[in-house]
Amino acid sequence: MCSPGCAGTLLRGSHRSKPPSVVVGAPMTSGRLPPEVIQRVVRQNFGRFRLCYENDLRAQPNLDGRVAVKFVIALDGSVGSTAVADTSLPASTATCVARAFGGLSFPAPEGGIVTVTYPINFSPD
Repeated sequence: MCSPGCAGTLLRGSHRSKPPSVVVGAPMTSGRLPPEVIQRVVRQNFGRFRLCYENDLRAQPNLDGRVAVKFVIALDGSVGSTAVADTSLPASTATCVARAFGGLSFPAPEGGIVTVTYPINFSPD
């Protein structure tokens, strides 16, 4: 049992884990939507991609790697199609990340669709 004054010390050794690292590379684009705009929208949705990674990280604590997703931004700014362009992570992680890109919404591009390949690096720390 805890003596008086020790209640605050019980939490000192508690497990603290920091969120995994998600680092984006420079997007490769073809079309008329500034890369900075694409990067801003992707960064605002990091939680979606991190969740995909964290689901597999539970089973493989040292899991790290890269997923590059190729997607098309339609005339209205919606994502028309997504595909895994390259990955060093399990298919379940890569597929989940590609699917998450499908739910993003961008400003309408000028003068046509935009094709983007976007790399994301994941590591446990």
